[in-house]
Amino acid sequence: MSNKLLLSVAVASALVGGQALAHDSHYQTNSCDMELDGHIQYYQGDLTVHMDNGGTLTIDKYHNLTINGESISLDSEQQRWVTEYYDNIDIAIPMTLTIASEGLEIANVAVTEVFSELLGSDNSMEDDFRDLFTSLETKLSTSFYDDAGNIRVDSTQFDEPGWFDDSWEQEFESEIESLISESMGRILIAIGTQMLWEGGDMSEFEQKMERWGEDLESRLETQAAALEEKGDALCEILQKADYAEGQMQASIPGLKDLNLLDLDSHDEMKM
Repeated sequence: MSNKLLLSVAVASALVGGQALAHDSHYQTNSCDMELDGHIQYYQGDLTVHMDNGGTLTIDKYHNLTINGESISLDSEQQRWVTEYYDNIDIAIPMTLTIASEGLEIANVAVTEVFSELLGSDNSMEDDFRDLFTSLETKLSTSFYDDAGNIRVDSTQFDEPGWFDDSWEQEFESEIESLISESMGRILIAIGTQMLWEGGDMSEFEQKMERWGEDLESRLETQAAALEEKGDALCEILQKADYAEGQMQASIPGLKDLNLLDLDSHDEMKM
């Protein structure tokens, strides 16, 4: 019985942690090994980056650069890199929010359908999961948008560097584990009941769950693939921003401690 329980719960874990949210780990590690160091603030066209030496640079929507509040005069080449840096980050931030929101939506479908299959469509866990995902969507909205719908990012409010807080993933995993733990008795009973319908044949039950899991994955595959493509596109945009950042460090006095982005592959970028 315990093996079959693990199998069934693993369906949920695999879909949520692997297929449905594959975009997250893909663009962060597999594609370009992205690291986000330091803090940024972004609101109504103004981008402020906190540098390693404690100073700040700000670029407005007109691509004007200030360092520690002082306006900096740039030649055409320097201006090119400032513009490239700003424009790519300006694209990357809303893309990241879109990926996060769509990832939550796919995960919601995957998790709720798994437990609907195990416990039946009339079960309180569906409401619990629905409340969880609604709460996470609300947190996403209130954390990164103002009342008028404008994007607002202030990573100085997070415990870790970067423009997103790692606690999101931890909260999601913790809530899922808590809901599963609270409903373990119902899950065991539901699995036992379904096995009885199969005449107590554990292998038959396992095959049934495997077929159902493959069907669910197939139905989510298109959405997950589209999300992964967005992750790849985001990675390419951040590569361009990282390359421009390196050029700014090298060519503009006062920016040698600018190091928001760190992608292993940025040296290969050609602008």
